[in-house]
Amino acid sequence: MKRAIKWIPGIILVLSIAGIAKIFGHFFPSIGGVLFALLIGIILRNSLNIDEKYTEGIDLIVKKWLKVAIILLGATLSFRSILDIGAQSILVILFVVAGGILVTLLVGKFLKIDQTLSLLIGAGTSICGATAISVLKGVLHARESVVAYAISTIFFFNILATFLYPVLGQWLHLSALQMGIWAGVSIHDTSSVVAVGYLLGDDVGEVATTVKLVRTLFILPLVLAISFIAVRRSEGTTSFKAAFPLFIIGFLFMSGAYSIGVIPENVSDYLGMTAKFLIVMVMAGVGLQVQWKNIKGLGMKPFVAGFVAALFVGVFSLLLILYLV
Repeated sequence: MKRAIKWIPGIILVLSIAGIAKIFGHFFPSIGGVLFALLIGIILRNSLNIDEKYTEGIDLIVKKWLKVAIILLGATLSFRSILDIGAQSILVILFVVAGGILVTLLVGKFLKIDQTLSLLIGAGTSICGATAISVLKGVLHARESVVAYAISTIFFFNILATFLYPVLGQWLHLSALQMGIWAGVSIHDTSSVVAVGYLLGDDVGEVATTVKLVRTLFILPLVLAISFIAVRRSEGTTSFKAAFPLFIIGFLFMSGAYSIGVIPENVSDYLGMTAKFLIVMVMAGVGLQVQWKNIKGLGMKPFVAGFVAALFVGVFSLLLILYLV
């Protein structure tokens, strides 16, 4: 009960930002509510002294409510759609994940960056942002300073991608399927993938969300590989439970219920609308976590490694999509 009370200030702040962002998004649909929410959050965080009392509520929304939104989005997609999207994107995901991690490790070696830091940046860029870094942290016994560097680097390029990809997608005249796969494969964090996808339309959002969830599962073989290669050299255990994104089961359950008619169309529409507003709230929360002073404190070498990784994943995935999809 006491903890729930601590959530209230942050939830009210995020809810207020999301409401304002939705209004702005209505009048400026080319920008959309999710980007307004992100912008307002960033401006408030870096221009005002946001009290610590808001922190727990903001963290709750960013870490937990995003998963709720994704589960609800499952009620808008049939199993057949998920299988079709997965089949068309799996090769792209496989090449991008493997290539992204390899390129980042090579760049890190060239720049003489700590190998653990390079691997964390590569996994965060290629698979699922801060989630991948958090999972690998325990497997690699990474120092807190190294983890903070990796997350800050990923966070910066993820925010940049959130603003750039909608513009680039429209400029390149990609189809809904191509744009959805591109966003799902190359934008780092799940929240930004879903936000960018639905900003560009429901068709793009459905594809982007599905592709991102398939991509997230690649953290499992990576943890297995590192366990055999790295963990054998030192003591420690690997938490595969932590590596498995359980909310994907909820997403598939809701999709199954929708596919067999347990969830009717009118309920599906309502759940989809709720999920999209939760995504706006999540992006407001993400914006409230952006601190420029932390980003400015990054060393140039990790920044360069993150830039090369993000550029490689974005360009390589686009070329594969244009060729294969």
